[in-house]
Amino acid sequence: MSNAAAEESHAPVTPYDPPPGLDEAMKAVSLIKASKKPAKVGYLTNYAFHIWYQIVIEIMHRRAAQYGIEVEVVDAGLSVDNQIAQAREMVKRVDAIVLTPANTSGLEEVLKIAADAGMPVVVEANPVEGMSTMVAICDYDAGFDLGVWVGKNVKNTDGSPLRILDVGLPWLRPCLLRSEGFVDGVRSIQPDAIVTASINGEATPSIAEKIARETLSEKGDVDVIFAMDDETAQGAFKGYVAAGFDPETVAVAGFGLSGTHEKDWLMSREALKVSQGMFPEYVGLRCMDGIVKLFDGQPVAKRDQTPTVSLTADNLEKYYPKVDGVWTPDFNAIAAIPVKGSCTKV
Repeated sequence: MSNAAAEESHAPVTPYDPPPGLDEAMKAVSLIKASKKPAKVGYLTNYAFHIWYQIVIEIMHRRAAQYGIEVEVVDAGLSVDNQIAQAREMVKRVDAIVLTPANTSGLEEVLKIAADAGMPVVVEANPVEGMSTMVAICDYDAGFDLGVWVGKNVKNTDGSPLRILDVGLPWLRPCLLRSEGFVDGVRSIQPDAIVTASINGEATPSIAEKIARETLSEKGDVDVIFAMDDETAQGAFKGYVAAGFDPETVAVAGFGLSGTHEKDWLMSREALKVSQGMFPEYVGLRCMDGIVKLFDGQPVAKRDQTPTVSLTADNLEKYYPKVDGVWTPDFNAIAAIPVKGSCTKV
């Protein structure tokens, strides 16, 4: 990501340091056999500063290299207008596009631009009306599963209702679904659970920290911090501590568990108790494989569901064993996680 893009997104890049065994691990997932492949794929991403997308970008480059494909990445900095303008320019240089929409609405124009140019599009994470295929988890269901874990494992000793701080990103529907699913999941076990506040962390740790500190200073203590991603969970946790509350009395439930820091934090068995694994390495593979299929005219699922599971200190190493001391994805273990036949909410 360029310095200009980082400044545009108003957040520092969280760099991804790929494990030495990553290429070897990727060999576990067979390449798609195709009679024709794009020479160059463009990736229109929404906020490349985030560790999740740093990983997806790295994997897409590596997977593309396995196919002999070049990849160009452009970051919209969370702007729909930027993304549409970038699409108009990108179609002049590439043969196919992967799109991570910058917002829940307004990106249909990108599909039209690509269609007019006669090129396929794989959408990632956030649906766009008229899309051919999307690589994504079932966000509500994943949130619900995470909430069930919290409902079963986080309880106040005096029997009082759990108080929850919800840290979201309201302009992206998948993030809203995660929050809704999480609360419903908790309440399926502890019906009296209370959402003390819902805040917009803007996918940025420093913003989540500031708003969490201000909100909790006004609203009071909580028992659970839920966040739609782990980076804003970390920011909100810092805000919780800065507001004067005891870090040993709160449970953090995150989403993604993308970076090394997040995994180390989980394994420390401190505030981060659980995170809904979303496996960006596997998502990056599926995006590139999906583009190869579409370009070759092969059938694709409207929603290419990727696996998700609640990760804790007890099961993390099943999916990310340490190879030569470094967290490395086990693609066979990830691929073996069952996915739902259809999503409860989309």
